[in-house]
Amino acid sequence: MKFFTLIVVSFLLLGCPENIPDPVITKTLFSYHSDSAKTVYVAGSFNNWSPDTDSMSYYGNGRWSIKLELIPNYYQYKFVVDGNWITDPNNEWMINDGGDNYNSIIKAGNPAIPERKKSQHPFPKDQLPTPVIENRPELVKLYYTAWEMAWNKIQQGTPKNDFESLYMDEGFNELIYQWDLCFITSFAVYGSHVYPVMPSLDNLYKKQKSDGYIQRVYWETDGTLANEPSKEEPMVNPPLFAWVEWRYYTITGDDSRFKHVLPVLIKYYEWVEQNCAATHGAGLFYNTPLGSGMDNTPRPNVHQAAYIDYSAQQALAAMYIAKIAQAENDLHIYDRFKNKHQVIKKSINQSLWNQNTKFYYDLTVSDSLSSTMHIGAYWTLLADVITEERLPAMLTHLTNPNEFWRPHLVPTLAANQPQYDPKGHYWLGSIWAPTNYMLIKGLMNQGQYALADSVAFNHINNIADIYYNFVPDPDKIAFDERYADSYQTLWECYSPEYNTPATRWDNTFYSRQDFVGWTGLAPIALLIENVLGFDIVGSDNQINWTIKRTDRHGIKNLRLGDQTVSLIYEKSSLAVECKKPFVLDIVLDGETVRYEITESTVIEL
Repeated sequence: MKFFTLIVVSFLLLGCPENIPDPVITKTLFSYHSDSAKTVYVAGSFNNWSPDTDSMSYYGNGRWSIKLELIPNYYQYKFVVDGNWITDPNNEWMINDGGDNYNSIIKAGNPAIPERKKSQHPFPKDQLPTPVIENRPELVKLYYTAWEMAWNKIQQGTPKNDFESLYMDEGFNELIYQWDLCFITSFAVYGSHVYPVMPSLDNLYKKQKSDGYIQRVYWETDGTLANEPSKEEPMVNPPLFAWVEWRYYTITGDDSRFKHVLPVLIKYYEWVEQNCAATHGAGLFYNTPLGSGMDNTPRPNVHQAAYIDYSAQQALAAMYIAKIAQAENDLHIYDRFKNKHQVIKKSINQSLWNQNTKFYYDLTVSDSLSSTMHIGAYWTLLADVITEERLPAMLTHLTNPNEFWRPHLVPTLAANQPQYDPKGHYWLGSIWAPTNYMLIKGLMNQGQYALADSVAFNHINNIADIYYNFVPDPDKIAFDERYADSYQTLWECYSPEYNTPATRWDNTFYSRQDFVGWTGLAPIALLIENVLGFDIVGSDNQINWTIKRTDRHGIKNLRLGDQTVSLIYEKSSLAVECKKPFVLDIVLDGETVRYEITESTVIEL
């Protein structure tokens, strides 16, 4: 961990640039006409959509107005007239608000061309694992591009927000997200010696309340809750912490976190158990559309009845809490959470499986199964909830071109659903790295390695094609991302039908750029694990390598415990470089051979 310590010190010593001049301020006029209104406010992206902060003055003859001092930029807004939110009737420039209405848009002053975020600290490329793929050098370039984008978004904690000295950030806005950080950790683990990977989760753990609650989102300015939770909106995300902690341990072999995170994970699990129990379907759990992470996924009449994804995710949490407890030799907790997993598994299979369509669904408040076929059902594979006899049917749906098997795999909403959008429209069919990663790992968990690879290869190839070849329509780029450059980037999500990024929540602009963020899962984690075929088991001082390619390929500078190793395949021979012994399992043509590696060597296969 010495190099990571140096990076921390470097960030803290250099700090942020001083003597930054105050931004230019422009006075911007908002006007509204009404003879009958009692109060009129303007709410928008400039005041965090506060409905009662900026009161407009009445000047007679139905004229209401206010001049606001704003930094030059593009802003979205609405008028709040006697408590009612109204799009500006005299402004034709508007955008879908993510629901059934529109926000008005105003240009304040002369906005500067935005710049992509860039770290002032040198990108530590030579400290990262080095993939080698002779016939696909563009994937190697994309791999480093993703790492550098993640590096550019590392944030520094402050005394005010009480975050860790350095932490990973999704770069979406001025908030940190539980859902995002869990998946960021899932690829950044391969650089955890130089990136502040697990401290990013510690930021969330240290905010845990005494009753176990951890919110899904916190302000980066002061570390406070984004919103107070309620029964209707508990403000939680999928409980993925235990899965991610176990993944970190498996890859790195570092079990030092277990002692302090296990109580945190148990308390959080119990909070969910007590506060998110479904009103329909015993032993199941509910969330909200935003809390599920799949914002605009259709869930008609589900409300506080059971979510298939959240129920399976709670089972996943129980399963990995049990594993961590077993590693800590706490057999009481192990037995307790192993039993909890089995109870949820039984409830899901009794209540959320449609025997006619042979698919898992949400449960509605009328005690009927929803008809919406979404990717959340596939959490059952990763959580070991699906039964052996039901797996073939779920795989049939996955590989059906009329449902999930689209040109870019795998859409979050099946193509046969009424609201499926070929442009993506956020979660109405977009391709998202986290759900694809969940699906791929779930398929592997169920022994479906070839199918997992098909999804992984398709996903990474489409991302690479868009990175290198896509030329965006300038009018479809969000105002704050009009960088006036080549737009070679990783996008938040992708279209299932076209070689383009998906449209975001408003179905107008492309999704967010430089989203590493979780899109780094494909060019980093899937490249190492699926394209190159490595399974790093630092906890057992072991590497499992499934050789899938015939060109010169492998990886160098890969950390295994307290050493780095290099493994390169070329012309049926395998060159191994190491300083300490380790176990190497080679899988070739379906056959596994174990090698006890004691020193650098060449193996003839």
